[in-house]
Amino acid sequence: MVYNVGDKFRNPHHDPAMRELTGLDEPVRDHVLQTPGVMWEVERIAESAKAIVYGYANRHRRLVHVTVACRGGRHRSVAIAESVAEYLRIDDTNVEVEHHHVDRPVVQK
Repeated sequence: MVYNVGDKFRNPHHDPAMRELTGLDEPVRDHVLQTPGVMWEVERIAESAKAIVYGYANRHRRLVHVTVACRGGRHRSVAIAESVAEYLRIDDTNVEVEHHHVDRPVVQK
């Protein structure tokens, strides 16, 4: 499952105070999660993953890969992926989160 949130939600990168931070930092996380529509998207992604895990996946493996992407991979996608993981853990769904670009330099626009 691949979700590109880059074109849907405001980018914390535009605020100089948040540019060098990531979605793991509270100011960025709060900024992203308070954006209108983000929590609906978090729930949609999590519920889609649960439907696959508990409905269609190989019952012996139950492995589903969910990718949340944005332009730089440091702000929106990180905060949203972490929030999806928290949502899934509420139902005792085993979740591992890996951020591929969070440590890369900030994308200059």
